Amino acid sequence: MVAVAVIAYAEGYSVGAPESACKDMIPRHPVPPQKSAAPYVITTSSTVVRAGTPLEVTISGVKPSDKMRGVLLQARKGEDIVGTFTVDPNDNFAQLLNCGSPGNAITHKKHDPQFDKQSATFIWTPSENLSGEVKFRATIALNGAIFWVGVESAPVTITH
Repeated sequence: MVAVAVIAYAEGYSVGAPESACKDMIPRHPVPPQKSAAPYVITTSSTVVRAGTPLEVTISGVKPSDKMRGVLLQARKGEDIVGTFTVDPNDNFAQLLNCGSPGNAITHKKHDPQFDKQSATFIWTPSENLSGEVKFRATIALNGAIFWVGVESAPVTITH
């Protein structure tokens, strides 16, 4: 009975990151994050965007074999979580997470290996009053035992 509980716990959060991970982005897995460089990159469709204008944000594995099973993605201005993501409710991989405001983060849905992704693109919109520089920050899991925290994009400038 104990072995079953430990195995289930080691699988991580199969229904997405918990709200308790919003601030530090550390999943509550029973193992520490990887210290090596992440085999993933975060890119954006533009390095400059007007406030209120949607932007594509893509997380990709460096190699085709670099799949992701879990994700927590946010836009940050300093340490503040900003903007809003849009996700199709029928998306098999991702869902919105409330990290203080509705839809200001993305996380994975219940895990099914057929929905592991090598690349995933999301739509993010900066609020009308946002300006300055933001970075997209993610925790990306290959599986429940292997994950990277603090993967960041290049800066994106928000203008008016």
